Amino acid sequence: MLNLLGILAGLVLGTGCDHTTVGYLDVRNAGYRPDTVYFKAVLNPEDPEEARRIQFEIPWQTTPIEGVQGTLPISYQIRSIVCKQGQEEAIRQFRMIRKGVIELPWDHTVPRGDYIFNLQISNEGRSLAKDSLITIIIN
Repeated sequence: MLNLLGILAGLVLGTGCDHTTVGYLDVRNAGYRPDTVYFKAVLNPEDPEEARRIQFEIPWQTTPIEGVQGTLPISYQIRSIVCKQGQEEAIRQFRMIRKGVIELPWDHTVPRGDYIFNLQISNEGRSLAKDSLITIIIN
């Protein structure tokens, strides 16, 4: 009888967890603060701040994304960028780096305009899309 209970317990424990998805991911409160940022299209070397950006090749960056909870590591990808200009080649210059920071090289060639970012946020076992999280205005 004891052997039968042991076998039954082993079967229940061994098969009860086969379909459990690994990880936890909650992006309901995901967002950037501020949710609109401004990057310059052309830098003025006469302006001290802009001259420093040119000298040290400092890229334009957003703040890190906030409000994402889940099992680490969490990865962020640019799923799509909505822009009225339709410059697909130019918008490929945007890239996602650590903690959901969106980066653009200091010497970019992205045309002036508004760019709305849709992201894919993932960890092991989960992947969720989040649209219109941040607008980058190139002026």
